[in-house]
Order: sequence, then C-alpha cells, then structure tokens
Amino acid sequence: MRKTLFAALTLLAAAGLHAEEAKSSYSITTDFTYTTRYFFRGVKNQDSAFQPSITYAQGAFSAGVWTSQALSDRKAQWAQGKEYDFVAGYSFALENNASVTLGGTYYYYPSARPSLSEAKKSYEASIALAAPVGPLSGKLTMFHDFKFDSNTLQADLGYSVPISNGSFDVGAYFGYNDIGDGDADLPGTAGYTYKYYGVDASVSVKLSDKATVKLGGHWTDTRGDLASPDKNLWVTLGVTVVF
Repeated sequence: MRKTLFAALTLLAAAGLHAEEAKSSYSITTDFTYTTRYFFRGVKNQDSAFQPSITYAQGAFSAGVWTSQALSDRKAQWAQGKEYDFVAGYSFALENNASVTLGGTYYYYPSARPSLSEAKKSYEASIALAAPVGPLSGKLTMFHDFKFDSNTLQADLGYSVPISNGSFDVGAYFGYNDIGDGDADLPGTAGYTYKYYGVDASVSVKLSDKATVKLGGHWTDTRGDLASPDKNLWVTLGVTVVF
C-alpha cells in the first residue's frame, strides 16, 4: 500500500469525481446457473448442480468466487458435491485486438475425502493468449496445477451471431492434460495423460440493461488414459446481472 503524499492526494481527487464516473470505473457481475451435469476438462465432477458466482472487475484486473453445489446424491459426487473456486487475473492489451492474461485459481473442496484421492485444496496458475482468428475469437491457455503436478494446454474457438435483443454463440475446445500426481494428498503418485474436447452452443437474451438470461447445450469427450465419459451431454440455464 502506498503511503505517500502523492497517493493521498490522488485518493482525494478520485473521491471528488462525479458519482456516475466513479461507478463506471468498476463492475460487479453476479451469475446464477443451473446445470444438469458439471464437467471439468472432460471429467464429470457432479450431476445436477447450482453454480452461482460473483466477479469484480476494474480496468485490466478481475477477481471473483465461483462455486458448484451438487443438488442430488452428494456422496456419489467428487468431494461430496462441494467446490469453491477463488479466481484472479490481469490482462495486458496487445496489438490487433489481442491480449495476454495472467491468472491464478485456488480450488477448495471442504468435503473432500483424501482416501479417495480427493484433494482438500489445489492451486493453479495460467497464462492465456487471446486473439481474433478471422471471424472467430481464439484463445490458447496454459495451466499448471501445483497440487496435482499437472500441465494443461487448451485451445478455444468461438463465434457469435447477434440476434434480436441478444446473441447466439457457438464454441469448440481441445485440451491436453498431463497429470503427474493424480493421488493428490495420498502418498506416492499416479500419473496419467488424456485429451479432451467438446462443443458448446448457447442463446443469450437481455432482460434489461443489466440482466441477461442464457440457455446452453454442451457436449464433451476424452481420449487417452481416461475412459470416455457416459452421459456427456448436458444443459445449462443461467441469469447474469451486472452492477
């Protein structure tokens, strides 16, 4: 924290801005989503779940909390169906509408069972390059999870079509995951690798200037050391509100 006269004067000047200008300097986004299944990088973690989140953004910085809470058969789900993710990132603008984002995520599973290789917590760092690919939006992201000693490389492509009072969005992704310690909190290691890929399609409709409802359909699959998931189609329905 800066403790200089210059910083104090800067804060006083900022306090004197008009309320409208102050409000526009940051945003708070809340999202409330229901999903019929919860997949993470090709792996099913939960069946039906409620996934609320809140994100604070100011300039190039953003931070937020995302959670997934299983709605049925909790004991049969990963970490008994409770997950909390604390996320932060900072973006750097590049030429030609490209950007680089440095990010970090803290995963917390309060009901994890270490005897089943379920870690109580995990830490992940990421770097992402986003840029237009012709008419498409493209992104290439590298993740490293320190708990599972895993490296993941994921490529995303997306396309958005404006519709009346909203948009129709489609996307595809392909990822490679190399996990060095699948046993997490247990002694020893159990490494494995696999590829995952999938497609998403959604329709978003504005309810007001600040609220949007979104209906999505999703499919995923895997190849490699993991068996292909069954029931790998799912649907999401969510409402997003921006303050």
